[in-house]
Parts: sequence; C-alpha cells; structure tokens
Amino acid sequence: MIAAASSASCRSSSPSTLHRRGFTLIELLVAVGIIGLLVGLLIPAVQAAREAGRRAQCVANLRQLGIAMNAYHASHNMFPPGYMAGRSPVVGNGSPKSYSTVDQYSEIGLLLPQLDQQPLFSSINFSFNAIESAAYPTLQNHTARNSRLAVLLCPSDAEGRHLNNYRFNRGRWGGIRIGFFDGPFTFWVNPSEASVTDGLAHTAFVSERIGGSFGATQGWPRDVKYPLDAFVVSDAQYIPICLEAQPVLWATTSGRYWLFGGFYNTNYNHNGTPNDPRPSCGTDYFNMGSGLFPPRSFHPGSVNVLLGDGHVRGVTNSIDPHIWTALGTYNAGDIAEGF
Repeated sequence: MIAAASSASCRSSSPSTLHRRGFTLIELLVAVGIIGLLVGLLIPAVQAAREAGRRAQCVANLRQLGIAMNAYHASHNMFPPGYMAGRSPVVGNGSPKSYSTVDQYSEIGLLLPQLDQQPLFSSINFSFNAIESAAYPTLQNHTARNSRLAVLLCPSDAEGRHLNNYRFNRGRWGGIRIGFFDGPFTFWVNPSEASVTDGLAHTAFVSERIGGSFGATQGWPRDVKYPLDAFVVSDAQYIPICLEAQPVLWATTSGRYWLFGGFYNTNYNHNGTPNDPRPSCGTDYFNMGSGLFPPRSFHPGSVNVLLGDGHVRGVTNSIDPHIWTALGTYNAGDIAEGF
C-alpha cells in the first residue's frame, strides 16, 4: 500500500514538474524592443566616443605643428614662409633672399626637421623649387612627396589617398591694386612674431581640410569646383563668378601632397566660415590661385584652428563672420575681439 501510494504520488506530480512555461509572443516582442532601444542608445554613444578620440588626435597633430613652427622661428627668426619666390627657400642658416621667381614648395617641407623628419628633409632636392609642382612633379622628389606622415593626417578623415589635412592660412585675395593676400603665409611675407602685428593669439595660422574624393564621388564637400577661365580680380568679385560657372568641373585630388603649396594642397583662406555650405571654388594655377577655400572637417559642427601663439581652438560653423575674417588677417589692425 505504501509503495502504491508513493508511485501514485510520483505519477500525479510528474506533469507539473516537467512542464516549463515559455515566452509569449508579446513578451518576446517587448524584450526585442528593449534590446533594440538599448542598442540604439549605445551605438551613437560609442560613435561619439570614437570621434572624441579622433578629434583629440587631430588637436595633438596641430599642437605638434605649432611646436615645430616655434622651433623654426627660434632658428630662423621667422616662421616657415608660405611663398618663397627666390632661387631657393630658407633651408639652413641665413637670412631670406630677395624674391623674384616662382616657388611651389609648401611650409610643411621646411618644417620637416622640426617634425623629427630630418632624413626625409635631406632627401628633398630643393633646387627644383621653380620648376616642380603638383601638376608637374619631378622624378627626383618622387619618394619624398609620396611619404605618408601621421602628424599630417586627421583620423576623422578616412579617405586613404590624400597625404595632408592641415592647411596654412594664405588669406583672401584682394586684387593686384589692393596688394595680394591678407594672410600670414603668402607672397613676399616673412611671417614672424614682429610682422604679425594683430597679435599671435588673434591670428589663425593653420586649420584643417578634408581630402578630395579622388574621383570616387565628385562634388561637395570634398572637391573643389573650378571654372575654365581664371580672372585677375579680387575674391569678392571672383567667388560669385566661380560658383555660377558652367559647366561644373571638379578638382578631386585636394590634399594629395604636403610638399607643394597652394589652395589645392596646403593652404586655405577665410573667405567662407568653417564648413561653408557652398562648395569650395577657385583656381590654383602655379601656386597663385584664389577663390573660396574655407577649412572643412568631419568633426561635428566645427574645425580645429592653430593660432600663432601655439594654442589650438575649436571654431564652430556658426562663428561670427566678422570675427572669422579678423582671425584670418595678420596686420590689418582688425583684432578678433571676443574670440
């Protein structure tokens, strides 16, 4: 009797012991929804954290350029010039020469020793300065001009074929009657602490610009629109003509070289505010171009700017245009108050 009762008890309890209640369809949908919501919140946070890291590295690159520029000034009593028109740039001890002929090399080439790139600097044949350009490079400097330097690349720009993201402030073209460009790195200017009379802390030296599309997807924001004809007029007159010019042609190799100067590779101006919604537009003939060449980046809503005193500031797209213009000049007496 006891065994029978025990067996009956086991049989009666077995169904409830073996039964397992599963998720209902509603519970499953709620769980999936919660997971999706969490993922939706997490992904932007991860992306923002990664961009913060990339931007920090970009700022570090600009600071390193600032340190190198001040070291160059300590050796030469001037910052690396933006347009050395003479038989050779200032590459050793001595004072600048009087200028007469065209030079295509950039400020970055002169900064290489201060960027711990002395062997690369020594490999450059600077005697080709009047005949070599981005459009007509020489065989002799092939290795140097195609060298990839991490300090010249912003991690936020993933395009892999450009070699330079950092641009020196050449300034706005005022026309021949007004006197060339108004930035510190331009024709016949020996930029120095003495010549930057607006104050180093109030003058933009270097900013950033994303590389060209190299033909992948032509157009804004990477590429530069250019007209078939060049016009020897001021930027104020030229930019509307350039923007309306037809047919629409694009220069797609922006930032291809750090060795050569000019707006297509190592210079920018303050004609437009950071990340201007209009396409970059202008010419760069023989390192003497003009037009709309504002800084651009993939940092959300801003670009980084290296000032003459070595500080790096983030500048938003919404900066007052008058303040932005004042930051672009070096001896105009228009101090960028409130910046």
